[in-house]
Amino acid sequence: MFTELLFGNKENLLRTAFAGLWVLTAGMAPVQAEDVQLGFQNAAAWTQWEKITFPRTAETQYIFEEKTQTVCTLAEDSASGMAIEFPGTLEEYPLLSWEWKIDRVLAKGDARKKEGDDYAARIYINFERDARLSWWERTKAAVFETFYGQDIPGQTLNFIWANQLEIGKIVPSPYTEHARMVALQRGNDRAGEWIQQEVNILQWHYQAFEADPPPVHSVAIMTDSDDTGETVRACFRNIVVKSNTALPRPPIH
Repeated sequence: MFTELLFGNKENLLRTAFAGLWVLTAGMAPVQAEDVQLGFQNAAAWTQWEKITFPRTAETQYIFEEKTQTVCTLAEDSASGMAIEFPGTLEEYPLLSWEWKIDRVLAKGDARKKEGDDYAARIYINFERDARLSWWERTKAAVFETFYGQDIPGQTLNFIWANQLEIGKIVPSPYTEHARMVALQRGNDRAGEWIQQEVNILQWHYQAFEADPPPVHSVAIMTDSDDTGETVRACFRNIVVKSNTALPRPPIH
C-alpha cells in the first residue's frame, strides 16, 4: 500500500493526504502526564522500533546494547533509520530529550545541499498526515519525502548534528519544503562526547513553520551517509518524551 501511495498518482495522493490533517488550537489546556522512555529500556522494548529502509540504498547498522540501554550506528555509504510511534499528544508531551554521541561529522556534509544532506546523527519529529494511513506508512512517507523530495503533504522537524550550519539555525530540507533542519550541534569539537539535548517541540515547530503543529505520530533516529559516500558512527540513548504543565506559548518570529 505504501509503495502505491508514494509512487502512484501524485494528485490522488495529495487529495487523500489533506483529508486527515487537523491543527491544534492556540488555547490548549495543560495536561499532566508521566515521562515516557521510548523503547531503550531493554531488548524487548527496542523491538518497538521499526526499521526504515530506502530503495537501492545500503542499510545503516543499528546495534542495541541492553546493558547500557544504548543504540550505536554505523553508516557506510548507507541510509536507513528506526522509528517509534509517539506515545500521546503534544498537549501531554511537548518536550523531547535524548543523549547522542558521534565519532565525527561528515566532511562533505552540508544541510543546504542535496549532495551534502547526510548527518552522523539526527532525530526526526514526524507530524500526522492522512488519518487513513497507518502510523508506520505515515512515518515512511515523511522520511522518504526528506530524502527523495516526494511531494507529500505533511511536516517533519529534523534535529541534526550539523557540519557547517550554525547551532540554532533552521533551514528547509534541500529535498522538500515540508521538512526543516534544525542544528543542535555543530562540527567535531564535542565529537566522542555524550551530549544531552532537550527540545520544546511546540516552540521549534512555531519557529520553523510559523503555525500550530499537527499531531505528532512518530519519532525516528538516523545515521546516513548515502549522499556523501562516507563512513560515520554515532550512538543514542535516553530518548524520553516529557510533560510540562506550565509551558508558555512561544512567540512566532
